[in-house]
Amino acid sequence: MKITKIGVFLKGLPYCGGGLAVGDRTAERARTFDTFNSTVVVIDTDAGISGCGESCPWGDSNLGALPAMPGLANALLGKDPRELHKIERAMDAAIEGYSYAKSAVDMACWDILGKSTGVPVHMLLGGKLCDGAPLYRCVMEQEHDKILAEMEQYRAAGYKYFKLRVGIEPESDIELIRFAAAAAKPGEVVYADANCRWTLHDALKVVRAVDDLDVMIEQPCLTYEECLHVRSRTNLSMKLDELVTDQSMAERLTRDLIADVACVKMSRIGGLTKARRIRDYFVDHGLKVVTECMMGGEIVSAAVSHFAASTLAELLFNTTDLHAYSTESTGTPPPPTSNGRLYCNDTPGLGVEPDFESLGDPVAVYK
Repeated sequence: MKITKIGVFLKGLPYCGGGLAVGDRTAERARTFDTFNSTVVVIDTDAGISGCGESCPWGDSNLGALPAMPGLANALLGKDPRELHKIERAMDAAIEGYSYAKSAVDMACWDILGKSTGVPVHMLLGGKLCDGAPLYRCVMEQEHDKILAEMEQYRAAGYKYFKLRVGIEPESDIELIRFAAAAAKPGEVVYADANCRWTLHDALKVVRAVDDLDVMIEQPCLTYEECLHVRSRTNLSMKLDELVTDQSMAERLTRDLIADVACVKMSRIGGLTKARRIRDYFVDHGLKVVTECMMGGEIVSAAVSHFAASTLAELLFNTTDLHAYSTESTGTPPPPTSNGRLYCNDTPGLGVEPDFESLGDPVAVYK
């Protein structure tokens, strides 16, 4: 089997809540955007089997994976997409970086491998070790009545994990964390995601002020050393996300016991092939994981569902249904969700096909 054509589609995914305000490290400490820009890759083969993959950055990047695609296509046309490690090596040899582009291609190759063997991707990943992965939802609001309404909405759908968006201003963050923790019901988990936005001084101020609560802090600062320092100054549990970039970093944070939970995102790492390797390393060392991706539609969510299903249940912290955050489609059908859990389709491959009516015409075709 050989790759004969690679098609690339760009799709804007409007955020379901309208404008999404998040903190950042600029002087304003906040910005707002309303659309995620996703890249869908469709790979065709001479065997008549095609596969799809998707990647979507967190933010407003307009080009996504597109700039890397000419170089990747040149390296991959004529290759057997089922030979995943050869595909991985060929992409890394062709171009340095561009993990988003490599992730979409890698995802499509897993889809083809599953279809060619007649089994779902989770079987190729080692089997279904978690039948229904627990989901989290981001609570984006800052006003107390809106926080309560949002938590109640998700609670009614079965969600038990609530992620707060913090990092804009320490005093406001402290108030928000304390309020949400008080609003949580028994069995629910609240954690505050600063997305690297706190300075070391800010992070220490916040964790000291909420140290008496049963909450988790996620990625408080930008650097590893700052996060390690925060970890040493609090009894709160900690999750790392942005720092989980490759195998060497996975080994470092495991050795230093800096985190209770590590988030493994496929597109940040460069694909499901690499992400599986890192996920398994964490699991082998007894560290809980979040198995997910950055953003995206149904194609990304399908890959996430198989990634989560193949993770040992007792070490799977949670995952998320990324397609639920947007109002447009990249594929069909979406992976099923029920009572706050994500399930994977048991059809061959990823169990999803591109929604070409929604995607429109490709922006680039390589053959």
